[in-house]
Amino acid sequence: MPTPTYPNLRHIRLFVACAETASLTLAATALGITQPAASQALRRLEKHLDTSLVERDTMTLTAEGRIALQRSRRLLDLIRQACPPAARAAIVTVETRLAWPHLRAIATFAEHGSFSAAARMLGQSEPAVQRAAREAEAVMGVCLFENSGRNVRLTVAGLSAARWFSLALAEFVSLRDELLEARNHYAGRISIGTLPLTRTFLVPEVIAHLANRFPLARFEIVEGSYEVLVDDLERGRIDILVGALRRNLVSNTLHQEPLFDFELSVVGRADHPLAQSRKITPDDLAGYPWVVARRGTPSRETFNAMAATFPKDKPARRSVETGSLNAIRGVLLKSDHLALLSRHQIRYELAANFLAVMDYPLPDSRRPVGVTLRRHWLPTTLQAEFLALLRQHSAELDGPTPLSRLRERPPSPSNMR
Repeated sequence: MPTPTYPNLRHIRLFVACAETASLTLAATALGITQPAASQALRRLEKHLDTSLVERDTMTLTAEGRIALQRSRRLLDLIRQACPPAARAAIVTVETRLAWPHLRAIATFAEHGSFSAAARMLGQSEPAVQRAAREAEAVMGVCLFENSGRNVRLTVAGLSAARWFSLALAEFVSLRDELLEARNHYAGRISIGTLPLTRTFLVPEVIAHLANRFPLARFEIVEGSYEVLVDDLERGRIDILVGALRRNLVSNTLHQEPLFDFELSVVGRADHPLAQSRKITPDDLAGYPWVVARRGTPSRETFNAMAATFPKDKPARRSVETGSLNAIRGVLLKSDHLALLSRHQIRYELAANFLAVMDYPLPDSRRPVGVTLRRHWLPTTLQAEFLALLRQHSAELDGPTPLSRLRERPPSPSNMR
């Protein structure tokens, strides 16, 4: 996806001050610049955002100016949060001197782990990225980096700053997208992290429906382990995480919302030796190799509970470990392997008679599927519409054709705010 261009941060601060004082002169005084310089800065910001933010005769905000003010306040607050308590006393100085290159250097270093990788991603020279990162360190007055042998890594304060800076960068993207939405131009981005249980049937179908309604919208589906995707969510690299919820999630920054429950079943190929059995025992299951989910996942917990019932002299054969449904399908179709899967995940394979569910009930295998979101996240209209359709589709999963009723709904993005 294209990298956005960023306006001068000082211009954003000037706009917020202007909106809060209803005076360009007072805003200029607060920022220590002349009134002509303030007027020029406001014009440049409006030109960059391609909109009018302030009515000059009354100094009142336009409709798009109110959108920009809300997002700009959030953006500046996120930058303030990056400053540790020791630097809060000098927050005015820090705010004045920090610029987008500083934020991008720290955030990109954190994402890719080195200055060389960050430079490649930013399309800059490595010395330029290093210089911006070290300038940020000097401006904030805290140690953001430390040497680890020959490598450089972020300190605890650096990791915290990188997270807040990443969220500030994401907030500007939302500002830009929301201004376009105000003109009925839905060309924004939604980045969805997906876990195995929702990659094949829930998220793709909701995306397909929304893409038909908003053909200029852009959707990014990000796959990975739960730990990686949670980190992406906390840093603003993805907007929503959809999949099996965790019982032990304790977070000041994230919250979970259940959508529906899924139930796991023992699955094998349609002509598997156990496919026609009506009284499958733990001893029978222990006689076959298994494809298991990664450790720490709800599916793996269910498998471990089932495997504990196998005969002591026939322990479970965890032949393959993967989170890829494509890999699981491939192994099941070409071997006698078994796996624990939800019927939702393999509904097409069941309909085509490629795979079969074995007649073996699994007690306590129900688990909640839902969304994990950042606390205080403010979605754009497009993102809010995606979340609303996700909720509705989930509520209708037990119906005959969940999306058929969704298609009857007229587009209503203006009602989502």
